[in-house]
Amino acid sequence: MCDTFVALPGSTTDGAVLLAKNADTEINEAQHLVRLPRRDWGEGAVVRVSHRVIRQPRVTWDVVLNKSFWTYGAEIGFNEWGVACGNEAVFTNQASEGDGVMLIDHLRLMLERARDCDEAVDVIAGLLEEYGQGGNCELRGNSHFDGGFIVSDMKGAVEIQTAGRHWAAKRVQGFASISNVHSVRDDWYRSSLQGDPGPKADFRARFTDEAKSWCTAPDERQRASHDFLARHAGRITVRTMADLLRYTGEDPGYHPFQGERPTRICMHAAPYEFRFWQATGALISVALDGRVMGWANAASGPDVQILKPVFCGVDLPDLGPMPRETDTPGAYWWKYERLHRRVMADYRAVKPELRAEFDALEDRFFAEGPRVMKGTTAEKRAFVTECWRLADEAADRWLARLSSRPFAVQGDPAYAAMWQQFNAAAALQP
Repeated sequence: MCDTFVALPGSTTDGAVLLAKNADTEINEAQHLVRLPRRDWGEGAVVRVSHRVIRQPRVTWDVVLNKSFWTYGAEIGFNEWGVACGNEAVFTNQASEGDGVMLIDHLRLMLERARDCDEAVDVIAGLLEEYGQGGNCELRGNSHFDGGFIVSDMKGAVEIQTAGRHWAAKRVQGFASISNVHSVRDDWYRSSLQGDPGPKADFRARFTDEAKSWCTAPDERQRASHDFLARHAGRITVRTMADLLRYTGEDPGYHPFQGERPTRICMHAAPYEFRFWQATGALISVALDGRVMGWANAASGPDVQILKPVFCGVDLPDLGPMPRETDTPGAYWWKYERLHRRVMADYRAVKPELRAEFDALEDRFFAEGPRVMKGTTAEKRAFVTECWRLADEAADRWLARLSSRPFAVQGDPAYAAMWQQFNAAAALQP
């Protein structure tokens, strides 16, 4: 379960294109932030994606990706041309064809191969036609789902929805958000259904499995994100997107264990059938005046982490080894998963003070971002180094503070038992 949002010039304060997403995955499905430089592959190269081997283009672009450790592809990312993408699982009436190219791989492949939204549509249309989509999409399960995407570039954005080998794309006007259900109806401008006889096809009506979709509460989440953006239309900033990634609604008494369906944008795990998922990574892409940068937390729980700057063409900080499903020594994600789980244990008491400190630090970073985007590679590198240092120092202080007291999960007994189970499965000592 995930949510992706985009705001275009006219909706943003400074005319930037902003795209953001929370990557919602299984509780111990560690994510890793990676940068892959531009590469020339030559003629005839092939690449193994998650489930099969496909043809590689001559050149792949410089990309920054937030990805699960076990997949070839990623949950969200951007490339050197300002193309950014977030993906969503969508449940359809199309049977899996076996091992095709799955939605997570589609995201990386679009970013590695496209220089604008139209090229991204060409990439996914070609992949679906040649390879179809299919194969297991879950770390611990054996399930198949298709993909929905928002792709943005320097000027605009498109929503791309898929169902088996079928697809449809519609252009975004102003701002948009998507969740785990088809958002394209008969308002597409390009589709695999072009040329079909009769009225223009309603993509959702034709392909959505509404019963499976309902379990993930996608319509509720999409309305919440859309309404949030609507309240800020014309003055949307990076801070707006960061606040939306952390949005849990307007209930001042909210606690993560409430609710059997995942209706919140900032997704927290809870002991219910449809809520063994959490937001394990988040990223915001900023494209403005031919330049691009990103803001990533590289850790789980967007409302208890700090967004830090990332750039194409600039190496990431040392994030340690690729994290696994169990506690991985030296891995950045698992280090700050301890902070996340400490806050989740006493959410109402800890979060307000922590968030106030982290927001103030982020605001300093966000204020400098536009200037550094225009700077040299050396200036960008120095900015990345300094921001990550300050953010990690702040997070380390909170981790030390919370680790100095006994670990006990407050609230519902089933909630406490859930965390005990998943901590044990990860061999994690919070």
